[in-house]
Amino acid sequence: MAIDMLMAGVDTAASALAGILLCLAKNPEKQAKLREEVMTILPYKNSDFTESNIKNMPYVRACIREAMRMYPLLVGNARGQFENIVLSGYRVPKGTLVYTIYTSLLRDDKYFLRANEYLPERWLRTTKEMERNDGTMESPHALRVSDPFVFLPFGYGSRSCIGRRVLEMEIHLAIARLIRNFNVEFNYSTEKAFKSYLINVPNIPLKFKFIDVEI
Repeated sequence: MAIDMLMAGVDTAASALAGILLCLAKNPEKQAKLREEVMTILPYKNSDFTESNIKNMPYVRACIREAMRMYPLLVGNARGQFENIVLSGYRVPKGTLVYTIYTSLLRDDKYFLRANEYLPERWLRTTKEMERNDGTMESPHALRVSDPFVFLPFGYGSRSCIGRRVLEMEIHLAIARLIRNFNVEFNYSTEKAFKSYLINVPNIPLKFKFIDVEI
């Protein structure tokens, strides 16, 4: 279990971090908003990062969650059936491996309004309207997922990812520190940015540009 936890929580962290940085680099207004939140918790470059800090960073969590929707670590989940069951009217005999391939659903406007846009606000618990690119106002509630089971990056229930807490801790710490201290740019195409080798891994050179934040 310890080996599984480290493999699931550490090896996947690099791919997750790459996807989040790509999203933030290509959406500088979201990066600036994220930095503003982080600055309130980490006012100095050497400010301590504690467990309570993470709880007070809702926009950090939203940015991470939205990036994992845009660039998921896996194509889906699979479960083996130990008894005969019926799913949506279909008889599934025991011993059958059932796959849930949700990758295409994450970019489907049926489930996520403006699905191809990086909008961390869809994950915030707020009633404050946000401004669209065309100047009109929009409620974050309209952006939320229509079915909570469409997006399960760590699985669900007793068989959910054993390395989830390790990965979340690493990613929160890394993103908060990086965005606190650097402006991140990526001046290249992100087309076909990832490829699948059991988990999705970067498929393009990650030539990020890090510019010091002088605060």
